[in-house]
Amino acid sequence: MKDKVSIIIPCYNYGEFLTETLASLIHQSHENWEAIVIDDGSTDNTESIILPLLKKDSRIVFFKQINKGVSAARNLGLQYVSGDFVQFLDADDLLSPEKLSLQLDYFRQNPSVDICYTDNHYFQNGQPDVWFPDQEMEGKKWMPHFFGKGVEAIQALIRNNIAVSSSPLIRNNIIQKSNGFPEEVAHTEDWQFWFDCVFNGACIHYFSHPDAFSLIRVHKKSVSQDMQIMRYGELNLRNWVGKKIEESSFSKEEKKRLMEENENRKLALFKYIMYHGPLLDPSHLMKMAKLWDWPTVISFYFKALNFRRKTINKQHAKNRRHHTVQCQQPGVERNN
Repeated sequence: MKDKVSIIIPCYNYGEFLTETLASLIHQSHENWEAIVIDDGSTDNTESIILPLLKKDSRIVFFKQINKGVSAARNLGLQYVSGDFVQFLDADDLLSPEKLSLQLDYFRQNPSVDICYTDNHYFQNGQPDVWFPDQEMEGKKWMPHFFGKGVEAIQALIRNNIAVSSSPLIRNNIIQKSNGFPEEVAHTEDWQFWFDCVFNGACIHYFSHPDAFSLIRVHKKSVSQDMQIMRYGELNLRNWVGKKIEESSFSKEEKKRLMEENENRKLALFKYIMYHGPLLDPSHLMKMAKLWDWPTVISFYFKALNFRRKTINKQHAKNRRHHTVQCQQPGVERNN
Protein backbone atom coordinates (compact mmCIF):
# COMPACT_ATOMS: atom_id res chain seq x y z
CA MET A 1 0.00 0.00 0.00
CA LYS A 2 1.42 3.37 -1.00
CA ASP A 3 1.45 6.67 0.83
CA LYS A 4 2.73 5.52 4.17
CA VAL A 5 2.78 8.30 6.79
CA SER A 6 5.37 8.44 9.55
CA ILE A 7 4.07 10.33 12.58
CA ILE A 8 6.74 11.63 14.95
CA ILE A 9 5.59 12.25 18.52
CA PRO A 10 8.08 13.81 20.97
CA CYS A 11 6.96 13.28 24.55
CA TYR A 12 8.28 14.89 27.72
CA ASN A 13 6.18 14.23 30.83
CA TYR A 14 2.95 14.09 28.79
CA GLY A 15 2.08 10.50 29.65
CA GLU A 16 -1.38 11.51 30.85
CA PHE A 17 -2.29 12.72 27.34
CA LEU A 18 -0.54 10.04 25.27
CA THR A 19 -3.40 7.52 25.17
CA GLU A 20 -5.81 10.10 23.77
CA THR A 21 -3.24 11.36 21.25
CA LEU A 22 -2.55 7.85 19.93
CA ALA A 23 -6.28 7.12 19.83
CA SER A 24 -6.64 10.00 17.35
CA LEU A 25 -4.23 8.10 15.09
CA ILE A 26 -5.93 4.74 15.51
CA HIS A 27 -9.16 6.42 14.40
CA GLN A 28 -7.61 7.77 11.20
CA SER A 29 -9.45 6.73 8.04
CA HIS A 30 -6.02 6.34 6.41
CA GLU A 31 -4.57 3.26 8.07
CA ASN A 32 -1.09 3.02 6.55
CA TRP A 33 0.89 4.90 9.17
CA GLU A 34 3.54 4.40 11.81
CA ALA A 35 3.76 6.35 15.05
CA ILE A 36 7.30 6.97 16.29
CA VAL A 37 7.09 8.03 19.94
CA ILE A 38 10.26 9.61 21.34
CA ASP A 39 10.45 9.77 25.14
CA ASP A 40 12.62 12.84 25.75
CA GLY A 41 13.83 11.86 29.22
CA SER A 42 10.41 11.89 30.88
CA THR A 43 10.18 11.51 34.67
CA ASP A 44 6.46 10.72 34.74
CA ASN A 45 4.62 7.51 33.74
CA THR A 46 5.14 7.91 29.98
CA GLU A 47 6.84 4.52 29.57
CA SER A 48 4.26 2.58 31.59
CA ILE A 49 1.51 4.23 29.53
CA ILE A 50 3.08 3.45 26.15
CA LEU A 51 4.18 -0.18 26.71
CA PRO A 52 0.65 -1.72 26.72
CA LEU A 53 -0.21 0.34 23.62
CA LEU A 54 2.78 -1.12 21.77
CA LYS A 55 1.36 -4.61 22.28
CA LYS A 56 -2.05 -3.58 20.99
CA ASP A 57 -0.88 -1.88 17.77
CA SER A 58 2.32 -2.84 15.94
CA ARG A 59 2.26 0.46 14.07
CA ILE A 60 3.42 2.23 17.24
CA VAL A 61 7.15 2.15 18.07
CA PHE A 62 8.94 3.65 21.05
CA PHE A 63 12.41 5.11 21.62
CA LYS A 64 14.00 6.85 24.59
CA GLN A 65 16.68 9.50 24.92
CA ILE A 66 18.04 11.66 27.72
CA ASN A 67 16.29 15.01 27.89
CA LYS A 68 17.54 17.12 24.96
CA GLY A 69 14.47 19.09 23.96
CA VAL A 70 11.70 18.79 21.40
CA SER A 71 13.90 19.48 18.35
CA ALA A 72 16.36 16.74 19.26
CA ALA A 73 13.45 14.35 19.85
CA ARG A 74 11.96 15.13 16.43
CA ASN A 75 15.35 14.73 14.76
CA LEU A 76 15.79 11.34 16.41
CA GLY A 77 12.37 10.35 15.13
CA LEU A 78 13.37 11.39 11.59
CA GLN A 79 16.14 8.77 11.71
CA TYR A 80 13.53 6.00 11.94
CA VAL A 81 10.91 7.10 9.40
CA SER A 82 10.00 4.65 6.65
CA GLY A 83 7.03 6.57 5.24
CA ASP A 84 6.56 8.61 2.09
CA PHE A 85 5.18 11.48 4.18
CA VAL A 86 5.92 12.83 7.64
CA GLN A 87 3.47 14.24 10.19
CA PHE A 88 4.74 15.91 13.39
CA LEU A 89 2.45 15.67 16.41
CA ASP A 90 3.00 16.82 19.98
CA ALA A 91 2.11 14.24 22.62
CA ASP A 92 -0.83 16.26 23.97
CA ASP A 93 -2.44 17.19 20.63
CA LEU A 94 -4.87 15.45 18.27
CA LEU A 95 -5.56 14.94 14.57
CA SER A 96 -9.02 14.92 13.00
CA PRO A 97 -9.99 11.43 11.70
CA GLU A 98 -9.85 12.47 8.03
CA LYS A 99 -6.76 14.68 8.17
CA LEU A 100 -4.20 12.27 6.72
CA SER A 101 -6.55 10.85 4.09
CA LEU A 102 -7.68 14.25 2.80
CA GLN A 103 -4.15 15.68 2.69
CA LEU A 104 -2.87 12.63 0.82
CA ASP A 105 -5.65 13.11 -1.73
CA TYR A 106 -4.51 16.72 -2.12
CA PHE A 107 -0.93 15.59 -2.72
CA ARG A 108 -2.09 13.16 -5.43
CA GLN A 109 -3.92 15.98 -7.16
CA ASN A 110 -0.99 18.39 -6.73
CA PRO A 111 2.25 16.42 -7.28
CA SER A 112 4.43 19.56 -7.22
CA VAL A 113 3.46 20.34 -3.61
CA ASP A 114 5.90 19.33 -0.86
CA ILE A 115 4.23 20.75 2.26
CA CYS A 116 0.45 20.78 2.65
CA TYR A 117 -0.84 22.50 5.79
CA THR A 118 -4.32 22.67 7.26
CA ASP A 119 -6.21 24.67 9.84
CA ASN A 120 -5.65 24.02 13.51
CA HIS A 121 -7.94 24.68 16.43
CA TYR A 122 -7.10 25.29 20.09
CA PHE A 123 -9.07 23.83 22.98
CA GLN A 124 -8.88 24.15 26.74
CA ASN A 125 -7.87 20.92 28.43
CA GLY A 126 -11.07 19.18 29.54
CA GLN A 127 -13.19 20.96 26.90
CA PRO A 128 -12.28 19.18 23.63
CA ASP A 129 -15.45 20.24 21.83
CA VAL A 130 -14.97 24.00 22.28
CA TRP A 131 -12.49 25.28 19.68
CA PHE A 132 -10.75 28.60 19.07
CA PRO A 133 -8.57 29.76 16.15
CA ASP A 134 -5.95 31.22 18.51
CA GLN A 135 -4.06 30.09 21.57
CA GLU A 136 -5.27 33.07 23.60
CA MET A 137 -8.83 31.89 22.88
CA GLU A 138 -9.94 35.35 21.81
CA GLY A 139 -11.36 34.24 18.46
CA LYS A 140 -8.59 35.86 16.39
CA LYS A 141 -7.52 34.05 13.23
CA TRP A 142 -3.76 34.21 12.67
CA MET A 143 -2.90 31.55 10.09
CA PRO A 144 -2.02 32.89 6.61
CA HIS A 145 -3.30 31.01 3.58
CA PHE A 146 -0.30 30.67 1.30
CA PHE A 147 0.45 28.89 -1.99
CA GLY A 148 3.92 29.02 -3.52
CA LYS A 149 7.65 28.50 -3.25
CA GLY A 150 10.96 30.33 -3.60
CA VAL A 151 11.09 34.08 -3.01
CA GLU A 152 7.34 34.36 -2.44
CA ALA A 153 7.40 31.61 0.20
CA ILE A 154 10.37 33.15 2.00
CA GLN A 155 8.62 36.52 1.97
CA ALA A 156 5.46 34.96 3.42
CA LEU A 157 7.49 33.32 6.20
CA ILE A 158 9.30 36.58 6.94
CA ARG A 159 5.92 38.17 7.55
CA ASN A 160 4.59 35.41 9.77
CA ASN A 161 4.97 31.79 10.76
CA ILE A 162 2.55 29.86 8.60
CA ALA A 163 1.58 26.93 10.81
CA VAL A 164 2.00 25.03 14.06
CA SER A 165 4.07 21.85 13.85
CA SER A 166 1.06 19.49 13.69
CA SER A 167 -0.68 21.28 10.82
CA PRO A 168 1.49 20.26 7.81
CA LEU A 169 1.91 16.91 6.13
CA ILE A 170 5.32 16.84 4.41
CA ARG A 171 6.91 14.76 1.70
CA ASN A 172 9.77 12.80 3.21
CA ASN A 173 12.06 13.58 0.27
CA ILE A 174 11.98 17.33 0.99
CA ILE A 175 12.74 16.65 4.66
CA GLN A 176 15.78 14.65 3.61
CA LYS A 177 17.09 17.77 1.87
CA SER A 178 16.65 19.89 5.00
CA ASN A 179 18.86 20.20 8.06
CA GLY A 180 16.15 19.00 10.43
CA PHE A 181 15.02 20.98 13.46
CA PRO A 182 17.54 23.40 15.01
CA GLU A 183 18.40 21.93 18.40
CA GLU A 184 19.97 25.13 19.75
CA VAL A 185 16.76 27.14 19.18
CA ALA A 186 13.78 27.46 21.51
CA HIS A 187 10.18 28.43 20.62
CA THR A 188 10.81 29.22 16.92
CA GLU A 189 12.18 25.84 15.88
CA ASP A 190 9.20 24.94 13.69
CA TRP A 191 9.26 28.36 11.98
CA GLN A 192 12.96 27.92 11.18
CA PHE A 193 12.29 24.39 9.90
CA TRP A 194 9.71 25.71 7.39
CA PHE A 195 12.25 28.32 6.26
CA ASP A 196 14.89 25.61 5.84
CA CYS A 197 12.56 23.46 3.74
CA VAL A 198 11.74 26.41 1.46
CA PHE A 199 15.41 27.36 1.07
CA ASN A 200 15.84 23.75 -0.08
CA GLY A 201 13.14 24.09 -2.74
CA ALA A 202 9.90 23.16 -0.98
CA CYS A 203 6.56 24.22 -2.46
CA ILE A 204 3.95 25.00 0.22
CA HIS A 205 0.16 24.94 -0.12
CA TYR A 206 -2.54 25.74 2.40
CA PHE A 207 -5.31 23.14 2.21
CA SER A 208 -8.78 24.16 3.36
CA HIS A 209 -11.21 21.42 4.31
CA PRO A 210 -13.58 21.37 7.30
CA ASP A 211 -12.63 17.78 8.13
CA ALA A 212 -8.84 18.23 7.94
CA PHE A 213 -7.30 19.90 11.00
CA SER A 214 -5.20 19.42 14.11
CA LEU A 215 -6.33 20.15 17.65
CA ILE A 216 -3.94 21.94 20.01
CA ARG A 217 -4.49 21.39 23.71
CA VAL A 218 -3.96 24.39 26.00
CA HIS A 219 -3.11 23.50 29.60
CA LYS A 220 -0.75 24.30 32.46
CA LYS A 221 1.87 21.88 31.14
CA SER A 222 1.92 23.46 27.68
CA VAL A 223 5.31 24.60 26.41
CA SER A 224 6.09 27.90 28.12
CA GLN A 225 4.28 30.80 26.55
CA ASP A 226 6.64 33.41 27.99
CA MET A 227 6.28 36.03 25.27
CA GLN A 228 9.58 37.64 26.16
CA ILE A 229 11.48 34.39 25.53
CA MET A 230 9.59 33.90 22.27
CA ARG A 231 10.58 37.40 21.14
CA TYR A 232 14.24 36.68 21.89
CA GLY A 233 13.84 33.57 19.76
CA GLU A 234 12.32 35.51 16.88
CA LEU A 235 15.17 38.03 16.88
CA ASN A 236 17.64 35.16 16.72
CA LEU A 237 15.62 33.58 13.92
CA ARG A 238 15.68 36.79 11.88
CA ASN A 239 19.46 36.96 12.21
CA TRP A 240 19.62 33.42 10.82
CA VAL A 241 17.20 34.24 8.00
CA GLY A 242 19.34 37.22 6.96
CA LYS A 243 22.39 34.97 6.60
CA LYS A 244 20.43 32.37 4.63
CA ILE A 245 19.15 35.03 2.23
CA GLU A 246 22.70 36.23 1.61
CA GLU A 247 23.80 32.65 0.88
CA SER A 248 20.82 31.89 -1.38
CA SER A 249 20.79 31.72 -5.17
CA PHE A 250 18.13 34.44 -5.42
CA SER A 251 18.86 37.39 -7.69
CA LYS A 252 20.43 40.56 -6.31
CA GLU A 253 17.10 42.38 -6.51
CA GLU A 254 15.25 39.53 -4.79
CA LYS A 255 17.82 39.36 -2.01
CA LYS A 256 17.55 43.11 -1.48
CA ARG A 257 13.76 42.95 -1.23
CA LEU A 258 13.81 40.04 1.22
CA MET A 259 16.60 41.54 3.33
CA GLU A 260 14.80 44.87 3.63
CA GLU A 261 11.57 43.26 4.79
CA ASN A 262 13.35 40.98 7.23
CA GLU A 263 15.42 43.85 8.66
CA ASN A 264 12.40 46.14 8.97
CA ARG A 265 10.50 43.50 10.93
CA LYS A 266 13.56 42.71 12.98
CA LEU A 267 14.02 46.39 13.90
CA ALA A 268 10.34 46.77 14.79
CA LEU A 269 10.56 43.71 17.05
CA PHE A 270 13.80 44.95 18.62
CA LYS A 271 12.20 48.32 19.35
CA TYR A 272 9.12 46.69 20.86
CA ILE A 273 11.22 44.46 23.12
CA MET A 274 13.33 47.41 24.29
CA TYR A 275 10.30 49.59 24.95
CA HIS A 276 8.32 46.90 26.78
CA GLY A 277 10.97 44.54 28.16
CA PRO A 278 12.54 44.44 31.67
CA LEU A 279 14.96 47.38 31.36
CA LEU A 280 16.26 46.98 34.91
CA ASP A 281 17.30 43.37 34.31
CA PRO A 282 21.01 43.20 33.28
CA SER A 283 20.55 39.72 31.78
CA HIS A 284 17.87 41.11 29.47
CA LEU A 285 20.23 43.81 28.19
CA MET A 286 23.00 41.23 27.73
CA LYS A 287 20.70 39.06 25.61
CA MET A 288 19.68 42.03 23.49
CA ALA A 289 23.34 43.01 22.93
CA LYS A 290 24.13 39.49 21.72
CA LEU A 291 21.21 39.66 19.30
CA TRP A 292 22.10 43.16 18.07
CA ASP A 293 24.99 45.32 19.37
CA TRP A 294 25.75 47.38 22.47
CA PRO A 295 25.62 50.87 20.87
CA THR A 296 22.11 50.19 19.52
CA VAL A 297 20.99 48.65 22.80
CA ILE A 298 22.25 51.63 24.81
CA SER A 299 20.64 54.08 22.39
CA PHE A 300 17.27 52.34 22.62
CA TYR A 301 17.67 51.92 26.37
CA PHE A 302 17.48 55.69 26.89
CA LYS A 303 14.73 56.03 24.29
CA ALA A 304 12.76 53.36 26.14
CA LEU A 305 13.24 55.14 29.48
CA ASN A 306 11.95 58.37 27.95
CA PHE A 307 9.03 56.52 26.35
CA ARG A 308 8.05 55.00 29.68
CA ARG A 309 8.39 58.34 31.48
CA LYS A 310 6.03 59.99 29.01
CA THR A 311 3.61 57.06 29.21
CA ILE A 312 3.54 57.22 33.01
CA ASN A 313 3.01 61.01 32.96
CA LYS A 314 0.14 60.66 30.51
CA GLN A 315 -1.46 57.99 32.67
CA HIS A 316 -1.11 60.15 35.78
CA ALA A 317 -2.66 63.10 33.93
CA LYS A 318 -5.51 60.91 32.76
CA ASN A 319 -6.13 59.69 36.30
CA ARG A 320 -6.17 63.27 37.60
CA ARG A 321 -8.71 64.31 34.98
CA HIS A 322 -10.99 61.46 35.93
CA HIS A 323 -10.60 61.83 39.68
CA THR A 324 -13.60 63.50 41.32
CA VAL A 325 -12.57 66.03 43.97
CA GLN A 326 -15.14 66.90 46.60
CA CYS A 327 -14.64 70.40 48.05
CA GLN A 328 -16.17 71.67 51.26
CA GLN A 329 -18.38 74.70 50.72
CA PRO A 330 -17.34 77.85 52.62
CA GLY A 331 -19.08 78.28 55.93
CA VAL A 332 -20.31 74.68 56.00
CA GLU A 333 -18.88 72.50 58.68
CA ARG A 334 -18.05 68.86 57.81
CA ASN A 335 -19.96 66.32 59.85
CA ASN A 336 -17.72 63.57 61.18
